Amino acid sequence: MISYLKAIVSFSEARAMIEPKRFVRDAKCYVPPMEGRRGKIRLDFNENTWGPSPKVMERLRTLSSEIISTYPEYQKAYDLFSEKFGIDRSRMLVTNGSDEAIRLTYNAYISPGDKVVIPVPTFAIFGLEAELFGANAVEVPYNKDLSFPEDEVIEASEGARMTIVVTPNNPTGTSASLDAIESIAQRSEVVFVDEAYHEFKGISALPLIEDYDNIIVTRTFSKAYGLAGLRVGLVFANEGIIDTLRKVVSPYSVNSIAIECAMAAMQDQGYMRSCVERIIQSRERLASGLRSLGFKVFDSDANFIICDLGKEHKRVVELLKGEKILIRDRSGDRLLENCIRLSAGTMEETEKLLEALQRNYGDRG
Repeated sequence: MISYLKAIVSFSEARAMIEPKRFVRDAKCYVPPMEGRRGKIRLDFNENTWGPSPKVMERLRTLSSEIISTYPEYQKAYDLFSEKFGIDRSRMLVTNGSDEAIRLTYNAYISPGDKVVIPVPTFAIFGLEAELFGANAVEVPYNKDLSFPEDEVIEASEGARMTIVVTPNNPTGTSASLDAIESIAQRSEVVFVDEAYHEFKGISALPLIEDYDNIIVTRTFSKAYGLAGLRVGLVFANEGIIDTLRKVVSPYSVNSIAIECAMAAMQDQGYMRSCVERIIQSRERLASGLRSLGFKVFDSDANFIICDLGKEHKRVVELLKGEKILIRDRSGDRLLENCIRLSAGTMEETEKLLEALQRNYGDRG
């Protein structure tokens, strides 16, 4: 019995000593504050707090047991998306949110030591994936006014394996010009254009995939369409890139319920556009209200704003926490000292936030 126990201990110690790949071992862990958010005013993750189209909810109520008990089918979705976007289905891939699109692209194209240009601050996943795949991440800081550093990124992209362009960018809210994207595409082997917030700006690099074989454009249903909980994204690129990505994607990565709801959302463009209009109105009200209280607010093309709270940063963060109003503290990001990011929710949510601040800072304006 004693020798048996010793064997178990030795086996357990051996298992505990197993090391992951070096790049995984050394990488930081991205753990966003996702838990305990429901029932509060959620202005922290840039979700559409109006919720999805009523057609989505109706589709959920009418789903058959067969749809749930069988593996997902994508043909109808590809036909619909092809029609709505005016892009042949051979040039698109449905993914489990745009997060999966990012992972697939790194998996397919990035090897240890490859140069990846990342303008910062931006969505943390881009840097994390660079670490996980052992890439040489070259960070290019945004301008002090948080505008896209066009000249610097173009210069840095010379000879790069991949250059990241998030437009509008999270968390700055600012956009890159199509001319800049073209210039980058002439220098970098691959250009990954993340358009998660496209609907709030309306200018897209999607037409560029007709002329450039190295541009990848991604979209998501998480923001304007209100489907963040279902995880549906789209990748657009030339046929060669899409064929390559299909080699590294799981054949069923987007579940049946998610694909059905994405189709329902896509078929209600009127609802999506009305949400975008109301969100932009809420964003402008939020910005003007914060400025009237004496805070600095940066212009934004997305469904959120960056606000510089200055010396009041910690106090405001705690105040809003006490009011059960969730925001993202971005003060740890480059260029964003003392800054918070606030999503533009419903107008009612915006007014509640401004009222909470007015009670404490009404004499600053």
